[in-house]
Amino acid sequence: MPKYDFEKLKQAILFNTTELLPTDKEQMDQEIQKLVNLANDSNQEIRHYIGYEISGRLHFANNTYQMLKIAKLQEAGVKCSVFLADYHTWINQKLDGKIETIRKVAKEYFTPVMKLALQNCNGNPDKLEIIYAKNEYAKNKNGLTFWDFDLRIGQNLTLNRIMRSLSIAGKEASESIDYALTRYPALQAADVFWMQTHLCQAGLDQRKIYVSTRDVADKLDYEFSLKIGKKPVKPIAMFSRLLLGMEPPKKSTENRTQAEVSKMSKSKPDGAIFEHDDFETITKKLKKAYCPMIDKNLSEEENKQIQNSNPLLNWCQNLIYPAERKIKVQRDEKFGGDKNYESFAELEKDYLAGNLHPLDLKNAVAKNLANWFEPINHWSKENAEILKFVEGLRK
Repeated sequence: MPKYDFEKLKQAILFNTTELLPTDKEQMDQEIQKLVNLANDSNQEIRHYIGYEISGRLHFANNTYQMLKIAKLQEAGVKCSVFLADYHTWINQKLDGKIETIRKVAKEYFTPVMKLALQNCNGNPDKLEIIYAKNEYAKNKNGLTFWDFDLRIGQNLTLNRIMRSLSIAGKEASESIDYALTRYPALQAADVFWMQTHLCQAGLDQRKIYVSTRDVADKLDYEFSLKIGKKPVKPIAMFSRLLLGMEPPKKSTENRTQAEVSKMSKSKPDGAIFEHDDFETITKKLKKAYCPMIDKNLSEEENKQIQNSNPLLNWCQNLIYPAERKIKVQRDEKFGGDKNYESFAELEKDYLAGNLHPLDLKNAVAKNLANWFEPINHWSKENAEILKFVEGLRK
């Protein structure tokens, strides 16, 4: 068993994180230290999970971006797992709505592509636990089943909280929804306690349900509580930034921020880079991507505000440079010649000064991503049948 180090674990938790629960820094340090002490004293693992709906093709925002963090957590000794939520996908009526199809895609597409992405991020795919909801929910642990946990957690969640948490399923409370979908938030909260996961990784759009999950932790009987070293603890939730899609930014809604409505989505194929896309496909997509020129009539601060909605800069800052993959621009001497950007700050400075043309940035990012995702592209060619099956599904 690993011996955990507070600072190493803290840095892995903070890596590529825009917000944590708890939000108070001193309390966060105390909770991380408690995990470290209890894990080391009891010789138990600190466990992590991230959940996925099985809803079509994987793009880099929902796969490689998340695997980067998993690789960091693995380095810190955390036992990491991916939860492939086939039941949740089913009640959300994704793909063709058939549970058999959902499970086929989970095993034959999601599992191998996720492991390849983790390997591309210098993580260890052999140590990544892939959990399927159907198999997990069929277990019996000390006379208790998942459904015991589900009902117990449900007793501590108000209907109002459930309805406000439906954004995790891509819905809003004002929409017409069926009863099954209202089960979704409680299922996700119950997953944490049933699987005993101390670190929960998610997008910022899942914040509401994890606020509820931490609140529920204080109300549960010992047998249902999240524990390490036989001591009850609260789960720590880690929220990553939402990577932008390639379309111009959209306006926020009453329940969703601009980042949430503008995030990369598989439902908009022209706005997403799928990890099995080849260089030509990526280049073609990026030519249409929102990447505004610098307006010399505006101040640097005004231009920077506009560029906060620039997906190319967003990816460089949150994905490419954190992965230690530098951007190399190749261009004619008359346009400034080739240049290696050693840091995002250097790249952003040149862009905001008008010294880096959007097309040159697009070409450099396309080449970087294509090279990075080449193993997945190679896998997709060798497994064309399952990829064709996934691409042919309704949604």
